[in-house]
Amino acid sequence: MDKKILFVSAEVAPYVTVGGLSQVMYYLSRALNKRGDDVRIFTPKYGVTKLKTSSGRPYKLKREFMGLAVPVNGPRSEKLICNVLKLAPRGNDATIYFLENREYYELRANVFGYKDDHTRFALLAKGCLEWLRTQREKIKSGKKDIWWPDVIHCHDWHTAYLVEMARKDRRYRTLLKDVPVVLTVHNFKYQGVKDFRYLREEEKDDGSSPLEPLKSDKLRDQNALLRGLLCADAITTVSPTHALEVLTPEYSEGLLDVLTRVRGKLSGILNGLDLDEFDPAADPIIKKQYTSASFESARVINKKDLQREFGLPQDPEAAVMAFVGRLTSQKGIELIIDAMPHLLEEREDVQLIVLGGGDERFRKGLDELRSRFPDNVGLFLHADFKLPRKIFAGADIILMPSMFEPGGIVALESLRFGAIPIVRRTGGLSDIIEDFNPVTLEGNGFSFQEKSPWSLYGVIIESLTLHSQPQVWRRLVRNAIRSVVTWDDAAAEYDDWYDRTIRERVRVLKQKKRGGLVP
Repeated sequence: MDKKILFVSAEVAPYVTVGGLSQVMYYLSRALNKRGDDVRIFTPKYGVTKLKTSSGRPYKLKREFMGLAVPVNGPRSEKLICNVLKLAPRGNDATIYFLENREYYELRANVFGYKDDHTRFALLAKGCLEWLRTQREKIKSGKKDIWWPDVIHCHDWHTAYLVEMARKDRRYRTLLKDVPVVLTVHNFKYQGVKDFRYLREEEKDDGSSPLEPLKSDKLRDQNALLRGLLCADAITTVSPTHALEVLTPEYSEGLLDVLTRVRGKLSGILNGLDLDEFDPAADPIIKKQYTSASFESARVINKKDLQREFGLPQDPEAAVMAFVGRLTSQKGIELIIDAMPHLLEEREDVQLIVLGGGDERFRKGLDELRSRFPDNVGLFLHADFKLPRKIFAGADIILMPSMFEPGGIVALESLRFGAIPIVRRTGGLSDIIEDFNPVTLEGNGFSFQEKSPWSLYGVIIESLTLHSQPQVWRRLVRNAIRSVVTWDDAAAEYDDWYDRTIRERVRVLKQKKRGGLVP
């Protein structure tokens, strides 16, 4: 069925983009709207929010509700005055509701990183709930065509406050008793304004105490994500495998007890890729465009262009491997630095390209590798937004030996362009990559399990063996280009998840009604 879905998020592209969350908000909402849903997004209006089109024309914002009085719930019955502005959708874009407040949003130079972020995002939660109260009052007064959500979908710790308020605060729990409130966790590491993982046991928040008022210093000591997990009707993370991983001490980020308690409502859904945004047939950045039916000669041209860009010999027969990402332990860059000298000593036909900034010790290790093998190693140790496309379009293999990788968006991007991923089996990488079988010619990449440079070395040798067989390798590249998970795929899974959650909420309410319990 077509559903009315309210996303609540701290960032939404293209208006504010700090991390990957903003892109998920943009692409997932569009894909759901294409399916017939009506997705709307509630988010702050920061001082850095971009309210102009790419051509410089200002967006037209409508005054949805001015002078919204948001109760602080402190001892003085204080209220914070906010406005809600509405940006009407274009095409499949979501309708955006911006929460406006000068002190906490507009006068700040950044989106995140303030000592009072707990207050700022609790205000987002409560501002959204107060706006929903005004919507319900309009419905009660008999006004027609007033929008009301079938599901409220919160994202990450910033909006987990809303989950608890909706289920425990007397002001809101009856208002939203019929509406499932769900939570997606994109990164379990971030749980609030402090690092809750390493607190002493007596300092840890167990979520049982009432949520503190917006301006209370004690609010920063309450674990927003933990409380959201406990109160949500359903929970997702960004891949099925990661949903299982977080039920282990290694990946749970200090939340193992809570995640074990809520495991029955936890699942994983892979993020997708926008095929129009990532399209080798129309990408203006790459040297030669191509499709899954016409990639062979184009990728040779792109390989030479990539080799030239990185100062390497332009050899179309060379096996070009690449790493794209942050130079951190999480991404497994140490395994590459340790494995590559052994490989390059034996294989002059292999080239390595590395793109990304990060830890100085890894930069030093890569610089030493390039000094030792100047004709085989090319580096650009800074972030860059255009070079990844050139790398995916020209490299043969993308190395992703991550220690953990909840989603794995780089693997999807490389597949779309026909660069074959070598991954360590973790998180979303396990769900995205199927090991290539040279007998059946099925699969789209290669993988290994152990956190060892020799395990990486072994699978590289396996991939190079197949790279030397052009017909087999062509089939693998074709498989890769055609195997990408799209946002349409993700939206279909989310739609099913919403439907199941709505049905479960109805069942729970019926049970409580029979038992005489207050929802």
